[in-house]
Amino acid sequence: MDVRSKQSIQEHLQKADVQERILQNIHRGRDEATVTISRAAELFGITENKLRDWEEYGFLNPLRPGGPKGRRLYAPAELDKLAIIRELINAGYAASDIPADIDKLWHTIRSLAELELASNAANHTPSLTPLSPVNELSINQRIHQGRDELFWNFYIARALRLALKLICEDIPNTTAGLILPLSPTANAQGVQRIEDLETLGESLVGWLSQSGSSHTLLTSRPWFQYTSDFRVEHLQEMRAGIPQSEQVCDQTLIILQRETSPLTLSREVVKTIQRLLEPLYAEVEHVRASLGPGARDSIDPATDLYNNMNHEDAILNGLADMVIRLGGTLRTGQPRWRFCWILLPRDISQPASMSHLTLRAQNQDAFYTTRLPLAGLDKYTSYPFIRALYSRHIIYEPNIPASDAQAILRDLDVPVRSSIAIPISGEDGLPLGVLHVASHLRDAFSKDDQRLLRVICRMAEELLKTYWIRQQVARHMGSMVKNPAVIDTLFEGFASEYDFNQSVEGLLKPLQSNRGKGGKDKLNDKVVSFIALDIDKYTSLTNKYGERLMRNLTREVGLRIQEQIRTFFKEYPECQLYHIYADRFFILLKNTSLEQTREHAERLRIGTMGPYKLDALRIFADQQSRSESLIEMTDITMRFGVTSYPYSKLDEILHEHAPEYAIPEVRSIITSALDVALVKGQIDGGNVVISWDYEQRNFIRWSPPKAR
Repeated sequence: MDVRSKQSIQEHLQKADVQERILQNIHRGRDEATVTISRAAELFGITENKLRDWEEYGFLNPLRPGGPKGRRLYAPAELDKLAIIRELINAGYAASDIPADIDKLWHTIRSLAELELASNAANHTPSLTPLSPVNELSINQRIHQGRDELFWNFYIARALRLALKLICEDIPNTTAGLILPLSPTANAQGVQRIEDLETLGESLVGWLSQSGSSHTLLTSRPWFQYTSDFRVEHLQEMRAGIPQSEQVCDQTLIILQRETSPLTLSREVVKTIQRLLEPLYAEVEHVRASLGPGARDSIDPATDLYNNMNHEDAILNGLADMVIRLGGTLRTGQPRWRFCWILLPRDISQPASMSHLTLRAQNQDAFYTTRLPLAGLDKYTSYPFIRALYSRHIIYEPNIPASDAQAILRDLDVPVRSSIAIPISGEDGLPLGVLHVASHLRDAFSKDDQRLLRVICRMAEELLKTYWIRQQVARHMGSMVKNPAVIDTLFEGFASEYDFNQSVEGLLKPLQSNRGKGGKDKLNDKVVSFIALDIDKYTSLTNKYGERLMRNLTREVGLRIQEQIRTFFKEYPECQLYHIYADRFFILLKNTSLEQTREHAERLRIGTMGPYKLDALRIFADQQSRSESLIEMTDITMRFGVTSYPYSKLDEILHEHAPEYAIPEVRSIITSALDVALVKGQIDGGNVVISWDYEQRNFIRWSPPKAR
C-alpha cells in the first residue's frame, strides 16, 4: 500500500453517498447480524474463505473463545470494519491497497464530519441550546470514539510523568514541569526567562508536584502568575547546571523551582526523554483531541486480560504500536522493528515458572507480518520471551541464524534476525509479563533502544497493575452486599471478634438486669469458661514464609479446631469458636467447669500440632488447590490460655462499675485475662496450656508439666 492509495481511499470515504452506504451496512450489521462467520459472510455478501483471507491480511481480528482452533466470532467493531472493507472492495480497491487500520481512518473522517455538523449548529443556535439529538453521536459511537483516543490519553500523561521522574531522580521532593511547544513557528531556543514562555503559543505541559502527583494540560500560551518562583532550563545534556554543548537542538523546556539545585542530565537520560516525547510533537491532533477544549467522556478501562474470551485492550495494543514507531524507520520508510508482542501469564495467581504465556497485544499495523490470534504459546518453551519471564533478565539475541529464526516464527512470513525480550516489572522479583520485539536487521537494539523499551515496560506495568486492582475491587460484589461484615472470605466460616463481643455481652446483660430480683441463688451453679490460642512463633514464621502462607495456615488451624470441637465436644453444644485476628482464636464454653476446660485445651493442644499441608498460592476460599503448590509445614504448635468465671463472680464484677459502663468493662477484663495467659505461654516457650488457678489466684502452667 502506497501513500497515493491511502489518499484516494480517504477521498472516497469522504463522499456523502459512500458514508451513507457504510453507515447503513454498519447499522444493519449491528441490528441483524449474529457474530458467527457464516452469518457475517451472508450479511455482507462475502464468502467465508474471503473473510479468512482478510483476517490473514490483518484487516479482521475475530474472537476465538476456544483458542486458535476455535470458532470465529465477530464483535460489532469487526462488523463495522467489515462494512468499510466491503465498500472499498466494491469501489475497486485491491486488498493490498487497504490499510490494516482502516477503521481508525473511517472514524477520524466521521468524527470530523460530526464536529462540523455540531459547529454549524452552534453557529445558528444560542450557546445555551443543547446539541440537537440528530447531530449528537450515539452511545455506542461515543464509546468507540473514546476507545480510539484511549491510548493517547494514557500515553501522553505517562510519557510526561516518566520523563519528569527521570529528570528529578537526583533532586527528589521538588516541583518540576515540562513544556512542549506545539506550534511549528515556536522559538524555544530563544526562551531564557520565565516571562518568555508566553511567546511559545500553544504548548503541552506536564507537571510533577512535590507530593508525587502529576498533571497534564494543553494551553494556548504557557505563563505563571508569579514568574519569580521558577526558572527555565533547556532539555540538553548538562552537568551541575552547565550545558555540555553550546547548541540547543531540542524544543522541550524544563521548569524548576528557582531554589532547586543545579540540574545534571546525562546524554542517556536526554536521549531517552527525547525519543519518548517525539510522538507528542508529531501527533498534535491526538494531543488536541485528548486535552483540547470540548466535552470529555469518562473512560475507566479495566480489561480482564486473564479471561479466556481473548479480550483485546486498546492501550496495550497502542503500546505495541508505539514501540514499533519509537524504533524508527529506514530510508525506505519501513520500520526498523517488525513486530512487538506483549505476552502475559495465563494465570496470574500462579508463579511464573508454573504459568504459560499468552499473546495479549501486538502491533496493529502489521506491515510485515500476519497477526497472530490472542492465544497461548505453551509449546514454545525455549523461546526468548519464556526465558525472559523465567530468568528475570533481558534476553537479547543480536544475530539470530536463519534456521533459528524460522523455528521461532514458523507460522509467520517474517525473516527475524534479532529480537529482544524484556520482563515487564520484575524489579521486585515478580514479573507480570514480557515485552518481545523483533527486527529483520541484525543488532537492531542498541543500549539507547533498551533504555527506551524499559520505560515502555514501566508504562505497561502500571497499566497491568491498575487493571488487576480494578478487577479485584469489583470481585464478589454480590457477596459483599449479602454479607457486609465479611472482608476476608477465607475466614467466612468463622465467627469474628464482633461476634465474640456480642456473645459475651449477651451473657452479661441478663446478670445486670436481674440484679435484686431474687435470682442470685440461681447463679451459684452456673459457670462460663474461655480458651484462647495463638500459633507459636507466628511472627518469625511470617518472616520466613510470607503473609499469604501464614494466612492460609491460620485458616487450616481454625478448621482443625472446628473439626475437633464437632468430634470431641459433642456433650458441650454451647461451645463456639471465634477468629479474633491474625493467628488468635477464642473459644467460649457455657456451663463448662475450669477443670473440664483445661482438659479440652490440652486435647486441642495435642490435636492442633503439625504437620499442616497448605496451598502456598491460595488467595480465595473458592480457589482450587493444586498438588504442585502444596507445602508441608512441620513442628507447628500452639499455646493456650484458659480462664473460667462463675456467674456469681461476673455478677459481683458487674456491680463494681457504673451501670452504663459495666458490661464493656467486664468484657474488657475477660479479654485482657486471656491476653495475659497467652503472653505467659509465650514466655514459657509455647506449646503449653496456661490456666487460671483459683487457689493461687494467678496463672499457672497446667500442661504439659515442665521436664525436670
